[in-house]
Amino acid sequence: FLFEHGPNPWNHLPVNGVDHEFDLIAQTKASALMAADGDELVGFAIFYHPQTLPEKYRQYSGSESAIYIAEVVVHKSYAGQGIGHTLLSLIIQRAPELGVSMLLIDRHEENLASTGMMRKADFAELHTYLDLDRRDYGSRKTTVMGYTL
Repeated sequence: FLFEHGPNPWNHLPVNGVDHEFDLIAQTKASALMAADGDELVGFAIFYHPQTLPEKYRQYSGSESAIYIAEVVVHKSYAGQGIGHTLLSLIIQRAPELGVSMLLIDRHEENLASTGMMRKADFAELHTYLDLDRRDYGSRKTTVMGYTL
């Protein structure tokens, strides 16, 4: 699902990175949420638990415990129907169970669809930086966004 509906010029989806995310889920260090329409998978999200927050994101959470949302992918036929927003909202609802007060997510600076989904869920821009390792399209910049509970 991720590799069928996630890839586009804005997204960075290396196979080894996705494998790592599924390993974290198997170790209960990350969780996944799925959205379905009947028997069809139409949306998928992965978020890291606080103890697995990648080091590079700790600067944005300060002393707060945080969740990193690694993936939010929506079936191409269902884009624009609020599924991504719903997945983000469900992660926000689960955040207190994990003892966090902040959620972090990032996107390509110029990805308007992701920007809209994240803003609709009340995420605010925290920082934009040149990200040559992950971005090979457009401005090649990543924008980190945060949501404080």
